[in-house]
Amino acid sequence: MIIIQIILVIFVLVILIWLIASTAVIVRQGEVKVVESFGKYVRTLEPGLHFLVPILYTVRERVSLKQIPLEIEPQSAITKDNVIVQIDEAIKYHVTDVRAFVYENENSVVSMIQDAQSNLRGIIGKMDLNEVLNGTEEINVALFTSIKDITAGYGLAIDRINIGEIKVSQEIIESMNKLITASRDKESMITRAQGEKSSSVLSAEAKASQMTIDAEARAEQTQIDAEARAKRVRIDAEAEAERIAKITEAERKRILAINEAIKESQLDERSLSYLGIEAFRDVVNSNTNTVILPSNMTELGNIPVVKQLWENAPSKSAE
Repeated sequence: MIIIQIILVIFVLVILIWLIASTAVIVRQGEVKVVESFGKYVRTLEPGLHFLVPILYTVRERVSLKQIPLEIEPQSAITKDNVIVQIDEAIKYHVTDVRAFVYENENSVVSMIQDAQSNLRGIIGKMDLNEVLNGTEEINVALFTSIKDITAGYGLAIDRINIGEIKVSQEIIESMNKLITASRDKESMITRAQGEKSSSVLSAEAKASQMTIDAEARAEQTQIDAEARAKRVRIDAEAEAERIAKITEAERKRILAINEAIKESQLDERSLSYLGIEAFRDVVNSNTNTVILPSNMTELGNIPVVKQLWENAPSKSAE
């Protein structure tokens, strides 16, 4: 009997412990629990200690309200220029509507992933390869905008979408490298050509400027030389005029002096003729073959010798 009583006590204690364990529900911070009654949603338990009537109420699911990071498997997409790329993406999300998250969709997370992949393929299909490789931030914004309202129906809110590594085939990489090299060579040639053009223009401008400076210098030097020559000619002319004036004045004074001397000597015409004959004789006896004649032939008789011959000619004719 004692053994049976002990067994009964133990059984009752186990039942009590089970009832207490089934009744008490502890909900941790950052999560909630969904309570059902015979398969029907009743309420959502917030963090803390709760007591439920066993069998009548049961906890169906624990739902985390924390931000959850999710890595999505790489997926293939075709760009606008028909290049296949492999893209990784990561999503950070949290549950905003527990009832919709649990009851409105069989698997809200999988639906969110499928929507993200589908919209990402559509976005990539509208972009060229270069735009995809250089526009990850634009892709992130476009993808976030396109699915945030869709996932709200699942009770989810997307906090951020990040595009990870973008891979292309080795052939595409080689083609891109060739294209980049060709583009760099083209830019280098253009830059070099522009530099040579600029250098040629500067050289031509420098030569033109130098030619202008040289021409101006030559013109200025020519003007200076002409002015100097003109000044020299003017000085020479003034000097020559002064010299001639002085010679003329001296000759005039000499003639005046001779005439004055002749007047003072009181020589008659015969004496003057004799002196002329003597002077002419000296000229004849000299080694020169020059004969001095007056410019006016009517004055030929003024030469003493000619005058004497002229006077003697009538007397010889009379004889």
